Amino acid sequence: MNLILIAPPAAGKGTLASKLNSELGLVCISAGELLRGVDPESDLGRQIRDIQSRRELVSDDITNALMKERLMKDDIKNGFVLDGYPRHMPQVDAVNKMCEELNLHIDYAVFLDVSYDLALKRTLGRQICPNCKKTYNKLTGVNAPKVDNMCDDCNVELTTRNDDNEETFKKGFSSYEKNCGPVIEYYKKLGMLVELDASKDPEYTFNQLKNIIEGKND
Repeated sequence: MNLILIAPPAAGKGTLASKLNSELGLVCISAGELLRGVDPESDLGRQIRDIQSRRELVSDDITNALMKERLMKDDIKNGFVLDGYPRHMPQVDAVNKMCEELNLHIDYAVFLDVSYDLALKRTLGRQICPNCKKTYNKLTGVNAPKVDNMCDDCNVELTTRNDDNEETFKKGFSSYEKNCGPVIEYYKKLGMLVELDASKDPEYTFNQLKNIIEGKND
């Protein structure tokens, strides 16, 4: 089973990808992680760090090349999940070309549907334990810490990410709508789109997709 995950910020894409890996054995492939994994001392690594330091997007040529190289590894034979890639139509074309050249196929493009307001609350309310990395949320009413601003397990003060602010969220959501809208429509027209309700807890979202996958494999 080979999947593409498409989602706005704070829809739970990373959490779903992790559960697909741990419970179904699908290899998670994130374009962001591929870029971070390039040796920073290499020419390509220095080029990527320079681009990112200017808060610019790494070119599709670089991202696509890294993605193709990753899809050539043997560990994907039992299935993979593309986490946040492709992000726009030129990358969709690149994925189609890779699949043709490597004799791969995509079973479903999975769209995590969540409202702007809920995604914003998830972003602004997110708190992280600096010790165990457990994530909490003080605004959504789901997974709030038992004691305000304190980790339930480690009893240390929770932290927030620098980019968990409304301005950054608005930019990210706007970019998602502009670029991913055509991608969603593309896979919908092909009959490959699976729309999941991502407004509830991660287990609910995962079980929706698991039932679809198991139904196809029966």
